[in-house]
Amino acid sequence: MWQINSNKSKMLKRYIFYSILFFGIISLNSCSEKDKTSSKIPSTGGPNEMLVITQNISQWEGEMGDSIRAAFACEMPVLPIAEAEFNLVNINEKSMEKLMFKAHHNLFIIEIDAKFTSAYAETRKNLWAEPQIVIKLNAPTEEAFLMEFQKNRTTFLELFRENERIRIINSYASKFKDLNIARALKKNFHLEMNVPKGYNMAVLESNFAWLRKETTTNSMNILVYTYPYKDTTAFNPDKIKQSRNLLTSVKIPGPTLDSYQKIEDDYIPLQVRNISFNGHYATELRGLWDVKNDFMGGPFISYTFVDQRNNQVITVDGFLYAPKQKKAVMQREIEAILWSTKLLND
Repeated sequence: MWQINSNKSKMLKRYIFYSILFFGIISLNSCSEKDKTSSKIPSTGGPNEMLVITQNISQWEGEMGDSIRAAFACEMPVLPIAEAEFNLVNINEKSMEKLMFKAHHNLFIIEIDAKFTSAYAETRKNLWAEPQIVIKLNAPTEEAFLMEFQKNRTTFLELFRENERIRIINSYASKFKDLNIARALKKNFHLEMNVPKGYNMAVLESNFAWLRKETTTNSMNILVYTYPYKDTTAFNPDKIKQSRNLLTSVKIPGPTLDSYQKIEDDYIPLQVRNISFNGHYATELRGLWDVKNDFMGGPFISYTFVDQRNNQVITVDGFLYAPKQKKAVMQREIEAILWSTKLLND
């Protein structure tokens, strides 16, 4: 088992510390409430669905509604055909007296009232159900609302994305989790991942695993691969792309002779972010893949981070193939499975 030498270890720790400090989870300048430990009813609502609660229909049909749709019903990043991040459902504030709406997992509430001296946001987790995120934006005027919303729209979107992941991860954490796959990943990679039943271990090697869920209409796939850590170029997107293409050219064969999977970024560039991934500095890649010498393709997402104790770079990667099907819900499932990754030594 390799050990990081002293100079490399210090450099990596400083790099990760300052990167996480800079790219860490954004917090709202708002009133917030810690998660309650008391049990709540299970939240409701469909995948990628959000309730937007307005005081009147003009708020929804006017400029405020346009801003909300632009922020939350925007295109999910890097899909072959455009699909919305969230399906928005508008209801009026009186409807919130009903439990069926209070229990929804994603709630965005508007209140415009002259009693507010300035615009501000309130966030609540698991307020009426679990898992749930409730964001309420208070403002004295519509103009103040629009200014405050514009400042925080990216943060709001990230909170709703996070809640969608939590909802999916929690649903796989108990009786739907594949325990055989979980044991294999622990043994080979020293990590935990909530992989649901229905996935099969197609390939398991000391530094590579390929999990597949195949149906008659689509294919969902998870890759885990490692290699020794040398320096911080491990986080370079070009390096990650090169490593992935090398791996898939050998490990992910296509359906015909001399065909194999590769990243396709000639027309739609890779989207790259440096983020905090479950407490680890990581590089996120989102893009499209295709098969060399064939006509298959689809979206992929990957997270690359470092297991310092074992001096390993770890990439968890998910890709799907679903011709003529909508892909946003499947992409969110894959993303949630990847985000369930935790190192055993954390």
